[in-house]
Amino acid sequence: MPLAILDGPTIPAGESLSDGIDCSSGVIIRITVPQEYTPANLTFQVSTDGNFYNDLYTSKGEEVTITAKPDTGIIIGEAWTRSIAFIKFRSGSRDHPVAQDVDCKFAIAVETP
Repeated sequence: MPLAILDGPTIPAGESLSDGIDCSSGVIIRITVPQEYTPANLTFQVSTDGNFYNDLYTSKGEEVTITAKPDTGIIIGEAWTRSIAFIKFRSGSRDHPVAQDVDCKFAIAVETP
């Protein structure tokens, strides 16, 4: 299957939550973490329409969390990625966000049909 690389989202300096990005063209399979990223886990907010976002949790009530390190690519193979239309990235968790020192622009690879 072909890949599309989405430019973004970006977590602004001094913030922990990114802008939203449209991932509806495919299934998220990789996240590229910028080298400027202040180390913290990644958690997510998702939306069906790009306007109203909710925190992403599993059916067991656990916040979906990925370990993220600066200047790395993260392979994503979990089932939740098939259900994403729009997504925001959060550094840290809902209860313990981690503000970024500088703007951090990610890249998302989606597998397209």
